[in-house]
Amino acid sequence: MQHLVNDMAERPPRALANGEVLDLGGKRVRRIDTPHLPHCWDAGLIYEETTSTLFTSDIFTQPGDGLALTEADIVGPARALEKVLPFTAASPDIVSTQRKLAALSPRKLALMHGSSFSGDGRAPLEALASHYEDKLRDAIAR
Repeated sequence: MQHLVNDMAERPPRALANGEVLDLGGKRVRRIDTPHLPHCWDAGLIYEETTSTLFTSDIFTQPGDGLALTEADIVGPARALEKVLPFTAASPDIVSTQRKLAALSPRKLALMHGSSFSGDGRAPLEALASHYEDKLRDAIAR
């Protein structure tokens, strides 16, 4: 164990580049840049390839204490909270980024705030992308 501690101390920390994969010894995590999704220009997510789990940060944020893992709707609660606390700016970039995440077809969505989702992760990601697309269309029409 001391060898591992010494090895880590000898290597300086570094950021993962967009698309870079880090093998953690049985798990493979990929960095995905997601500018402005959910918030800041430097936003990014981690996708764990071996379990097909997308760590979604504040995407799908839900209020309250839910189950740790659900197969139920996570889009409706996220949309409801977004009406009260609009923290994601709808833009063409976040719609296309959301659709790129959907194309991963994750089997789990690990939410930072709310029940994590197990099942066809593509569907809620596409549904939320459509929601933001509708918001953007409405804003342009006004």
